[in-house]
Amino acid sequence: MVSRTRCLAAFLFLLSSFTLRGNQPDRFKNAWEIGFTFGEIPFLSGSFKPGLTLGFHLNDRLSFSTTYQLKDYLERNDQSYNARNIGLEGLLSSKETTGERLVFAVHYRPVDWSPYLVAGLVINRADIETMRFDNREREIGENTYRSVMTLVQKRGSGIVPALGFGYRYDFDNGLSLNTNMAMGFFNDIATPEVTISGSPNLSEADSHLLKTRMDEAFRGNFHNRYHIFNLGVLYRF
Repeated sequence: MVSRTRCLAAFLFLLSSFTLRGNQPDRFKNAWEIGFTFGEIPFLSGSFKPGLTLGFHLNDRLSFSTTYQLKDYLERNDQSYNARNIGLEGLLSSKETTGERLVFAVHYRPVDWSPYLVAGLVINRADIETMRFDNREREIGENTYRSVMTLVQKRGSGIVPALGFGYRYDFDNGLSLNTNMAMGFFNDIATPEVTISGSPNLSEADSHLLKTRMDEAFRGNFHNRYHIFNLGVLYRF
């Protein structure tokens, strides 16, 4: 009996909280916001991938936003997922050009303090990663090769529907700290274009084998889905 009474009291408290909340002024109603965003975390990738965000709030629950991020250049080296997953030893460097990114999204926040849901359309321009390997013997397929190798992996441009989540902390002066991520979960990971160079050249069969290995490693890594990540500051007006 006591436990039921406590449950009923908790339910009435929550109900009264939402009722009182509904009578409070909505500071987000018909508010615009603009902000500056990063698409990469510098201490992880050595890059910022800067961008701009523009948003409009219908109310404190529902909003619309678009974010555009610039083309950027990264040097991941031994932190590169793709280079590590190929299985070749002797990595010298891994440098990547990440294309422009754009998202048109709807944000829904169930309650004031909660994370919010993101649904929309993500557009990624082509990403190109160049991996250089040192001069050593490597067994590839049926043969052994001693050479410097350069592998170039390109994921083409894509437009996909995306889902994600985010969190923001709103100050009373109109400023907000915001982070979110949206990813194309409904589509398969794109097949990359691969270019292999070295001396001596690989046989056709061994080249096909290495490209297949690279494709499987690429498509097995969820980071290679079309996506957009944001971390930044917004101003509401």
